[in-house]
Amino acid sequence: MPTETDTQQAAGWTARWALGWIALVAFLDTFAIVPVLAPYTQRALGATDAQAGSVLSLYSLANLLANFYSGVIIDRLGRRLPMSLSLFAAGILIALYPLAQRVEWLMILRTLHGATGAVFVPALFALVGEYGRANRTGAMGSVGALIGLVALLAPPIGGVIARNYGEPILFWGVAGLMGVAGVAALLLHEPHRPIHQRESIHPLEMWRFPTLRAIYLITFGMTFTMGVLTFALPILLQQAGYDAAYRGRLFGLLALISILVMATLRRAGLLGGAPGRAQLGVAFLTVGALGLSLLAPSTGMWGVVTLYGVGFGLTFPAVHLAAFEGAPDARRGVSLALLHSFYSLGYVMGPAAAGVVGTAAAGYLGALVGAGAIVAARALRR
Repeated sequence: MPTETDTQQAAGWTARWALGWIALVAFLDTFAIVPVLAPYTQRALGATDAQAGSVLSLYSLANLLANFYSGVIIDRLGRRLPMSLSLFAAGILIALYPLAQRVEWLMILRTLHGATGAVFVPALFALVGEYGRANRTGAMGSVGALIGLVALLAPPIGGVIARNYGEPILFWGVAGLMGVAGVAALLLHEPHRPIHQRESIHPLEMWRFPTLRAIYLITFGMTFTMGVLTFALPILLQQAGYDAAYRGRLFGLLALISILVMATLRRAGLLGGAPGRAQLGVAFLTVGALGLSLLAPSTGMWGVVTLYGVGFGLTFPAVHLAAFEGAPDARRGVSLALLHSFYSLGYVMGPAAAGVVGTAAAGYLGALVGAGAIVAARALRR
């Protein structure tokens, strides 16, 4: 006859599998859809370059703004139900993409879709932290590695599906998987945690915690430097005469290195704990960004993506772990949601700023922001 401990262990393993599935599916809408969305918008809806760019950027902008208050929902109502409903909503919105007859309607769908992501992503990491209390470092690293796997495999698979069967089939397939993830979230058992229903919650109150202030700035530095890379590297390689397949191999190497780093980090105190690993990771990203402007595309870009892979692999799980553990128990959803506001802000500002200064100087700008984030984070923790 199974004991209570056996039942709890079984529930824990079920939750880990469910959260792993949700992590895989939740990022499909980014890595499988985004690479084909701009060309689809131009071909199917006659969008201009500016309109196609807006379709992509509105998701991040809506996600950034919604993250300021999505954490309040997660801490008030729990993680399970808001995550499930937001996954269902995301699936419905993605399924409506092919039905949009005007680019303006697709912009509205993308905006609403970005707002749903502001709920299920912080809720996912909050549950990972709560279920993985025995080894949160390993739990966050494992989820990061799964997301890295999606980043590695989803773009080519999505491209093949879109080429052979059309973008609507890709959209509907991803929408269906999001619905299955919503069911998985609904079936999860939510761990016990303190809930203070009558207390007012304001997201910016997280800024009064020195560790969280530092982690938010480090997160911005991480995604800003990553945004610089996504803008500058393809252009530099194209100017040097390298084709899309070569560029794909470089980004694939970055994802693979990140996966390996995240999957092998299991000890909580390693490299100064989560804050130390996060700062070290952004230091790698800073050096990598500098290499974009200093090294020749013919040989140096392999070193650049290696540095970026190690840096992102160190930083991504570390900032989530630090944002979870550095917040009060009843504010962890707010903390993670605010983290993702800074996460989105870096990805919005990085490519835009790199485009303003130009490809040749983009690496210097990324290195400056990365180094500035490290210095500011160390100063704010004192």
